Amino acid sequence: MPTMTSTSPSTQSGRAPFTLVPLRAEGLERKLTLSFGFMSFIPILIVVWAMVCNIDLGIAIYPIVASAFIGYFLVARRMVQSMLLVAEKAKEIASGRVTGRIEVGESNEIGEIARAFNRITQELEKKVDQLESSRQLVKRLLTRIGTAIISYEGIDNILTLTVENTVAALEAQMGSLLLMDGEKHELYVKTMWGLHDGHQVGQGGQRIKLGEGIAGWVAKEGRPMRSAGTPAALGLTNSQGRQEGAVLCVPLKLRDRAIGVMAVLREDAARTFTDDDESLMASIGSQMAVAIENYRLNLDVERTYLETIMALALAVEAKDLYSAGHSKRVGYYASKIGEQLGMEKEMQGILNDAGVLHDIGKIGIKDEILLKPMPLTGDEAKIMEQHSVIGEAIVRPIRSLQKVVSLVRHHHERFDGSGYPDGLKGEAIPLGARILAVADTYDAMVTDRPYRKRLSIEAAKAELRKQVGVQHDPAVVEAFLHFIDEKQERLAAHTISDT
Repeated sequence: MPTMTSTSPSTQSGRAPFTLVPLRAEGLERKLTLSFGFMSFIPILIVVWAMVCNIDLGIAIYPIVASAFIGYFLVARRMVQSMLLVAEKAKEIASGRVTGRIEVGESNEIGEIARAFNRITQELEKKVDQLESSRQLVKRLLTRIGTAIISYEGIDNILTLTVENTVAALEAQMGSLLLMDGEKHELYVKTMWGLHDGHQVGQGGQRIKLGEGIAGWVAKEGRPMRSAGTPAALGLTNSQGRQEGAVLCVPLKLRDRAIGVMAVLREDAARTFTDDDESLMASIGSQMAVAIENYRLNLDVERTYLETIMALALAVEAKDLYSAGHSKRVGYYASKIGEQLGMEKEMQGILNDAGVLHDIGKIGIKDEILLKPMPLTGDEAKIMEQHSVIGEAIVRPIRSLQKVVSLVRHHHERFDGSGYPDGLKGEAIPLGARILAVADTYDAMVTDRPYRKRLSIEAAKAELRKQVGVQHDPAVVEAFLHFIDEKQERLAAHTISDT
């Protein structure tokens, strides 16, 4: 229903004397005024008019009802419906039952409320999507951190994850973590990450002198820097041709001393980093500095402990002149068996370490039993059998020797299940322990002992064949004998050539 609004009659202003405005475009105040007028004021005027003019009120009731009808159904009803719609829709959206927009046919304050609510709802939906995306990111991150923590190289994986997720959190495309090389007074790249084209930037990177470039300046001054730079500023050497971007670099400080830097790069140089970005990254950098320092301290402790038990292993052999060099030879034989069986170099190294340490538990055995020149009694044998368990307890605290622990414990198990300490049988015995058993037995047979003379190589080989399937794994014995035969052939050929 159009309404008429009076304007200034001045013809000099160029405006018409009256302007028709659509009712739905009227403001809320004007609508309320019109509604009140039609539903209250005009009916009162009609009643007064009828009384003054002595008109029958039965006749006046018709214009009164018509005025009230116009006031409610043509003016107030649409406004009330719109307000109820806004309230109901807002209640449903707030409760999470439905999502969407509030559509009202009003262009006044009610329409503005609906449009404002729609904008707020859209922003909330975006925030909810971002929150869900962040939740999934945190879930993936926790899974990967869990894997990194139980990994031997956990610190490297955690540092890479930190750089990767810092890059993602700051909406950057590249990041790197550089550590200080104190002797050379320069930085080297510890780990790096790039999201360009969805691929990780390869390992490796340039070294940066202290004071040179962004990273060098930050490391020397111990202060963060926001600047423009190329990927080379992050120590990346395999990103040639990249344009300058926005760079943020912070020091990894420990007790007011920088032990490295962390840097990220946005390829869009116009999107510079903010104070909040710098504060967030500085906080992450501080925590990384503590983690790196703790890792280094743990390595020092582990290295000291490893050196100690190696000294213990030598001390065990120093007690008994007959066993001098035994552990070293067992390690050598075990690694050669691993080579014959096609094992990787890493496993061959583990077998060598296990051979060196397999008898370290004897440090806990009394000398009168350990050095007894006669065969042991039953009780003494039971005490001697504890050396494998003692050895396991000595080796277990060293993280770098975790793969050696079970080999030390089970190197006296027998293939038929009659060994100790757990009576394991056949394939249940770790392969490395089965290998150690063969190497240990062979070296014991071909060296002098207090209670017997050494056996010849042929006699020792015959004894190993006799124990196949009883004491030893047939495949391991076959591999070892093949190694011994090859060694004898090489020695024979060398002897002939010398003559």
